[in-house]
This record gives sequence, structure tokens and C-alpha cells, in this order.
Amino acid sequence: MTAAMTVLAVGDVVGPEAAAWLADRLPHIREKLGLDWVVVNAENCAITGPLPMDGFGMTVEAVDLLLEAGVDAITGGNHSWDGPDVDKVLAYPQVIRPVNLDEDRGQGLLTLRYGDKTLTVVNMLSPTASLSGMTAPQPRPIWSSWTELEASEELPGAILIDLHGESPWEKASFAAALDGRVAAVVGTHTHDATLRGHILPDGTGYVAELGMTGPLGFTGGGFDPVHFVAKLRGEDFTKLPPYELATGPLALGAVALEIDDHGSVTKITRVH
Repeated sequence: MTAAMTVLAVGDVVGPEAAAWLADRLPHIREKLGLDWVVVNAENCAITGPLPMDGFGMTVEAVDLLLEAGVDAITGGNHSWDGPDVDKVLAYPQVIRPVNLDEDRGQGLLTLRYGDKTLTVVNMLSPTASLSGMTAPQPRPIWSSWTELEASEELPGAILIDLHGESPWEKASFAAALDGRVAAVVGTHTHDATLRGHILPDGTGYVAELGMTGPLGFTGGGFDPVHFVAKLRGEDFTKLPPYELATGPLALGAVALEIDDHGSVTKITRVH
């Protein structure tokens, strides 16, 4: 199937400073952990400070920085179609967007090959994820989309799925339904990292939430929470000043996945 490998999966990068901070550390992390592949969710890296919703998404500058630092695949989510550089970003062969949307731009999966090691990365978006600011259509249900993908596409080597969604129950159910059919299901979108990594009975690794890579201030999600608080209270948050990044130290939300030559996860390690 594929030779054994070690994969670093990194959760939502929030802001260009976090992208630069991660890029600066990646060569050392790669060498220290003996990584074969690095997969990064970067759908929030365009945010630079006080910006409207079109400040979400990715920029060419941040994508270039991450790729030059050794990132092999960049995934997205509900903000894959936001930002000033969306068409240019989605044209990169290393950038994938959720596969379960009816959208011509970009691609939903990427197969990485080096020697006898093969990893296929798939990006999926749950309907539970917030669609505010998103210009793409409503995502199709994840299970039927997955079965259609399996039937229509070659998915060689070990398979890693970045499932971008709100519900840990949905992510857990999806991982359990695919146990033994994919190497790992890793959750993104909610930004607060879950502690445990699970290895399911038939060898699929599962992590409910990789966590955010960005500033830890306020609630830990990388943003000043004033808009989210106003929305919770039923207030008109559109009248507030634009979204701002949080302050505070930067943190890494990531796990290292050790995958054997059968495409099964044998070890999950939190990388801080």
C-alpha cells in the first residue's frame, strides 16, 4: 500500500503573524520529529487586524511562506472562498478546498508521493460549520459525498481527511464509519484543541479538533470575541467595528500521526 510515514497535521492558522511564526519553526519541527509530510489548515491566515469579513481566507504571501517552509498540503474550510487572493490561492496545486461543494475553482484532494510513500489528503466541510462570509454554496452531506468520492476517484496510499466542522459527535461518527478505510480523520474549525487522540479498533486515527495556530489571548480562538458575544446576545454585530485578532503569545495546534505500511495509525502525539 505505502511505506510507513509520519505526518504533521496543523490546525487553523489565524493571521499572517501566525503563518510566519509557524514557517519559522517548521524546519526544526520537521527534523526533530522525522516528518515525511506536513498538512496545514490555513483558511484564516489572511486576517491582519481590523478587517471586514473579506479579510478571512488565504493570501498568496502567506501560502508562499508556508510552502517555502516545507508545508506539503494546505487545506481550507468555510473561508476557502473568502479573501482578496481566492482565485490565485485555489490555483496552487498544493492548496485544496472542501471537496463536497459544487464549485469549479480549486480541488478537493491531493495525493503526495515521495519514493515508496504515498499520502492522499482530502478536505471536507460539514454543514455544521459557520458559513458567515462564505461565497460558496451549501456543502453537500459529508457521508454521501464521501461514498461518491470513493466510487469515482482513485485514493491511493494512506488517506488523511481534514473534516472542518462544529460537532465533535459528527466528527467522531464519521471517523468510526470510516474505521479501517482511511488512515486518519482530523477535525478543524472550532480552534480549541481537544486533548485526546483516538486509535479506533481497525486502525483509523481520530482527533476531534487539532486546535488553532495563532494568538492565545481572550478566549483562545485567535480573535477578539466581541462579535461572537454580540451575536449570542441577539445584538446586531454588523454595526460593530471590524473583526480583530487576539493578542497574547502564539500557540501551535497540531498532532503527529505515525502511519504504518498498511495505512493504519499506530501513534498520535500532540505537538505544542
